[in-house]
Amino acid sequence: MSINFNEIFDLNIPFISAEISKQVSTTQTVKQPFKALIVGQKTTLGTATQNTVLDIFSVNEAKSKFGKNSMLSHAVKSYFDNNKSVELKVICLDDLVSGTASTATITLSGTATSSGTLNIYIDGKSYKTVVSSGDTASTIATALNTTINNDDEALVTSNVNSAVVTLTATHKGTFGNTIKIIENYNTDEVTPSGITASIVDMSGGAGNPDLSTFVISHLEENQYNLITHPYTDNTTLNTISTALTDNFKATEMLDSFCVVGFEDTVSNMTTKSDAINSPFITILDTKNMFKNNLSVSAGVIGYIGDIAQSSPASGYLGKELVNVLSLPQRIRTERNVLAGAGISTFTTQSSKVINEKTVTTYVKNSLGIEDKAFSELRVLLTLSYVRYNFIVNISQFQNFKLGNDGDIFGEGTNVITPKIYKDNLILIYEALVKDAICEDLQNFEETIIATKNNNRIDASVNINIINVLEQQALKINFKV
Repeated sequence: MSINFNEIFDLNIPFISAEISKQVSTTQTVKQPFKALIVGQKTTLGTATQNTVLDIFSVNEAKSKFGKNSMLSHAVKSYFDNNKSVELKVICLDDLVSGTASTATITLSGTATSSGTLNIYIDGKSYKTVVSSGDTASTIATALNTTINNDDEALVTSNVNSAVVTLTATHKGTFGNTIKIIENYNTDEVTPSGITASIVDMSGGAGNPDLSTFVISHLEENQYNLITHPYTDNTTLNTISTALTDNFKATEMLDSFCVVGFEDTVSNMTTKSDAINSPFITILDTKNMFKNNLSVSAGVIGYIGDIAQSSPASGYLGKELVNVLSLPQRIRTERNVLAGAGISTFTTQSSKVINEKTVTTYVKNSLGIEDKAFSELRVLLTLSYVRYNFIVNISQFQNFKLGNDGDIFGEGTNVITPKIYKDNLILIYEALVKDAICEDLQNFEETIIATKNNNRIDASVNINIINVLEQQALKINFKV
């Protein structure tokens, strides 16, 4: 019986040597390590240098590197509120010098005829101003201005002129347009009598950083299972989609999926999804969320990453987006249209935001025909996990001798044949079925192909990703 050694060779002089060799391991599912990436802007308070990739382990670290009042520190907090296990990296960018910051106004009028509290909420955070009977609108506006500016983590700065409070986003660019302002969020909050507040929403933000300088090229060479950023114009999303499409190919296998938040009319949302139509881009409908779009999407990739890494193939239905206040949800017919058009939907339960349907923007194939194959983010993440498991398990046969079926080889020889290869693929799939990631082992076994092609093995397998229960239909028949 011959033995294959990797480190011991015939010599002409005496020797005693013993090598340690890892044996072919028992086939089992292998946990796929996840990485998440958040891209966004820092403020001048942050110490980090733009266009660098940083490991971030805590919210306090994010505050130091990106600024307490930055979109990134808020997004990182949302991520860690919803994720406890997945490695996080951040690429920070400076504001575009020629950009414009979003602004909003809160105009107060009248004189208070009763004492109470003016309750203004910015990006889901409460800014309370004590009001005494007899206070004028200008007095209250000055107090509100002070309250806002005393918050060194606020995403806005405040200025007051008479009874008008003007809010300006801490960042230039479109991000600030997604900051929402509301008076009296809770049902028991009432504006003191005699005072009215007129709010003009944040708008006017324009000019985002150039992602082509570093971010896009970095995405083309690196894998991040889940990515989010605040730049939702079609050009940027399509550019990212192109990079991630190439990453998914067999020659790269850098499977990455991008999730962003967006809010508009149902018609405009569906039009946007149709313009992107990518299995690698997921757009979240943020209408019922009292939080900026980046913090929302950061939280969502947080809980999706936790679930996908620890329990592959599981769904996200009913998952709460932690620490994000809810707003009134779209009606059922609107959500149904959005989900069918490639927009992910959420529902509202009390003050909680609940995941309903998580889809990609991919709806039609290259011929313009409806195609649901890559419509669910869960399915794509599971496909990535399944491919990872096959690659990890079969990589142990790399550099084995390649023999023919039917030949008899001695014990201890590292030889792989199509039949042995096929049997190992079946073992891998058995493990995936046992872990409830895939199903239909019988069809897998009946349709598997493995053939020798010179110095390689060509194989084909048919997998069936396990479904999740999302709909239940019960017919109740009765007699009287």
